[in-house]
Amino acid sequence: MFENDDTLINFKPKYPHTLPEDWKDHDNPTVYEINATLETLKKMYAQQIKDLENGLIDKEEGEHNLRNIATNYQSIKSILFQTH
Repeated sequence: MFENDDTLINFKPKYPHTLPEDWKDHDNPTVYEINATLETLKKMYAQQIKDLENGLIDKEEGEHNLRNIATNYQSIKSILFQTH
């Protein structure tokens, strides 16, 4: 059907800033909402690293924020692998 499947496989949507409080149904998020949230958390983590490296945030506070972001990332990611 498609001549070049590579373009479909490599496509990565640009998700909007999404966090769990943005989910339509908090108890049953869609795969799109979960992926958008994971992408948001990755961006937040990267930004926090930049802020730490540039001295824009206190080291202790920045490290605390990084731990929280990483914990939230793992928690959200685990939703994808739950068995029902």
